Amino acid sequence: MILSNSTLTNSIFMKTILFPTDFSTNAIHASQYAGMLAKKLDAKVVLLHGYPIPISTNSTNLPIFDTEISVLQGREDAENNLAIFELKFIEDSNLSHDRIIKMVEYGLISEIIVETAKTVNADFIVMGTKGASNIIDSWLGTNAQNVMKSAECPVWIVPQNASITLPQTIMYAADFKEDEIAATHKVLAIAEPLGAICKVIHIHEYFELNIGGAVEQMVSDLEDEFENDDVTIKNLNRNDIIEGLEIYINTHKPNVLALAIYEKSFLNDIFNTSLTQHFVQEANLPMLIFKK
Repeated sequence: MILSNSTLTNSIFMKTILFPTDFSTNAIHASQYAGMLAKKLDAKVVLLHGYPIPISTNSTNLPIFDTEISVLQGREDAENNLAIFELKFIEDSNLSHDRIIKMVEYGLISEIIVETAKTVNADFIVMGTKGASNIIDSWLGTNAQNVMKSAECPVWIVPQNASITLPQTIMYAADFKEDEIAATHKVLAIAEPLGAICKVIHIHEYFELNIGGAVEQMVSDLEDEFENDDVTIKNLNRNDIIEGLEIYINTHKPNVLALAIYEKSFLNDIFNTSLTQHFVQEANLPMLIFKK
């Protein structure tokens, strides 16, 4: 671990943002979003680079772990690259050195990210994707999915084509399952320090039966709960949920799309549905993934 003019235990800053980087152009773009959030929230930023355990093959083509020297050399290269990345990050974000912590770890990348988030008590993780290219970055692909499923804190996903603008409207696409009041409170708690408003939108398909009364009751409960907050609730019927959300996004242009995953059961984990995967791969706006 490398500490840059700061410590994990003694900090004047209110929040901690973990930013994993692979030093790519996409990571540089996403780091600007992390820096923008840090400035607005008066947060410190942990720059993390995880590198895989060096593996080679023997004469029988079986994988073997590389020598300790190779591991140390990989770490040295990672630390040097992270130092260069930090300079670029400081230049782009105008954050001071005392708000930045550098960490280098080796192992399985998604596990490193999740465990580091716990270690530093991160409030958010910010990661980049290739977004509208329809292919998640090779370094961040399955890692992003695993991090979103496993991280205890909310995860910001920043597509490479997303504009770096401070959120003004966070649109939470609610499925109206489990406790939507608690979920909306989570979104609102993130939106308020950023000076953003929260919109809750629920779209259900016409063929879904016997849900009208339940949906109306949920809308009423949400309106009652948040009548004194800057929250609006919309319920729409459309032929297709994804298409309906895309039309709403293109029309109303929120700055962030918020999606929830379930903590209790992977069977209910909406990341495994086409909805979340579609927007992680296709969206041109930042996404906020959090657990209900």
